[in-house]
Amino acid sequence: MKHAWLTVDLEEWYHLDYLKGYPCRETGVRVVPRIFDFLDMLDEEGVKVTFFCVAEIAAENAGILREILRRGHALGCHGLDHELLTEKDLAQFVAETREAKALIEAAAGVPVTGYRASCFTMERDKLDAIRELGFAYDSSKIRFAQHPLYRNLDLTGFEKAEDLVYVRENFSEYEIPTLELFGYSIPISGGGYLRLFPFWLLRILLGLYARKHENFTIYVHPFELTGAKLPLPEGLGRATRFRCLVGRRGNLKKLQKVIRWLKKRGARFTTLEADRRERGLA
Repeated sequence: MKHAWLTVDLEEWYHLDYLKGYPCRETGVRVVPRIFDFLDMLDEEGVKVTFFCVAEIAAENAGILREILRRGHALGCHGLDHELLTEKDLAQFVAETREAKALIEAAAGVPVTGYRASCFTMERDKLDAIRELGFAYDSSKIRFAQHPLYRNLDLTGFEKAEDLVYVRENFSEYEIPTLELFGYSIPISGGGYLRLFPFWLLRILLGLYARKHENFTIYVHPFELTGAKLPLPEGLGRATRFRCLVGRRGNLKKLQKVIRWLKKRGARFTTLEADRRERGLA
């Protein structure tokens, strides 16, 4: 392996798409302030990562954002409110993204140049718009036709610089990898799939992936990095409850094992911003 990029969608547990419509915010339970064990693990491993923050929680977590930066990590934007981009027209998206960028920059005290769409629902007209708004890179592309929300982002006009990296002029797109197996795309790179698969199975799948690919991108969320109890709403279906809770308690240690597995195979962890600098794009 050549490069590895660990990314975090810095959002609250109630931002999960399958919890929308329930009064989860009112419980007062927050998971973002619990990421310090994760930050300490990153320090232990010498790994720098890229955080994509939902702007509506930036001000209340300004101290955490500045601590993330102090530890040498990068900070990007994950939208204003984590609503799906497919539910916003272009004018609304542009206005909200401009506001989101300003909110995060005010809380963190640094320019924000990276973007990731909620649930990877980026569309081409909105990708072009964030370039005009001053963003230098995006990480929303994923090939996973079996998922009802994810989109296979149109990158016409981009050149593939190397595995998972696409460039147009000075703008970069970083793809989320999936493993093609038996005609299906298996998302081995993060989220619920990282929590669901035991490490022995992940190791096999990662080995299959590494036979054909040089680079790897991982994505995780704060609620997946802590075993803290979540006050899930009554009436939540069993499948949704399982999807939310499965594998959370041991996931931080599993992620550390994945990091070490990748490092042993030569993968070098950097932030997406650092990768752009190394490519002469920033």
